Amino acid sequence: MKLRNALLPLAGTLALMALCTALPFFWFALRDRQLDGAVQTAAARPEFLSAAGRENPVARELYYWREQSDGVPTYDAGEPVDAATARQTVLSGLQALRGAGVLPDAMQTAAEELVAEAVEVTVSHPADGMTAYDFSAGEERFLRLWYSDGGALVQVNGNVGSGDGFDPAAAAAAYRTMLGLDDFTDWEDAAPRGYGDPVPLYSADAQLYLVANIDRGYFNLSVTSVSPEAYAEF
Repeated sequence: MKLRNALLPLAGTLALMALCTALPFFWFALRDRQLDGAVQTAAARPEFLSAAGRENPVARELYYWREQSDGVPTYDAGEPVDAATARQTVLSGLQALRGAGVLPDAMQTAAEELVAEAVEVTVSHPADGMTAYDFSAGEERFLRLWYSDGGALVQVNGNVGSGDGFDPAAAAAAYRTMLGLDDFTDWEDAAPRGYGDPVPLYSADAQLYLVANIDRGYFNLSVTSVSPEAYAEF
């Protein structure tokens, strides 16, 4: 009896120690289940970028900046910048356009000559994570190139003196290839908006809206992150 009475406190202590040791494991197991549930709920939300979108650097970055900006535009009038520095900065983008055949040869050459001859060059930040370079050569000729902080050429527009041979459908397809977006197989034709001859495309997996357009010599190529909900309201 004395031995039994002596062992009871020891057994109680051991049981308490075992419970204290096990409690963290129970807590972590419960927390893991809660997190798994949260991830599944998030994955089911249509505004979240798909797994394929997260694997693509352009889709991922533009989605990030869309989420950061919360739909609030920025206004930046721009400031003069050293022309030689600006030319060097946009050189890779111009080379990419030529390599992908986005613009007709005459327009591509005219764009390159405009950049080389520009007498006024400004830099601005028209949106979160974006830097725009504006080149002007007089006679209403100008070229604007938008780069994301990650180095993607997300917008090109202007009037380089001639729009001959610019086919919006062909330009949109070549621009999409240049940006590495052909892996998305759900691209669909979107409803044209605005003036000119726009050819817009949308991918829900990438959450990207891509458009090529030309109107009286003014051309535009751009890609923007747009949620499926926002796209449905277009």
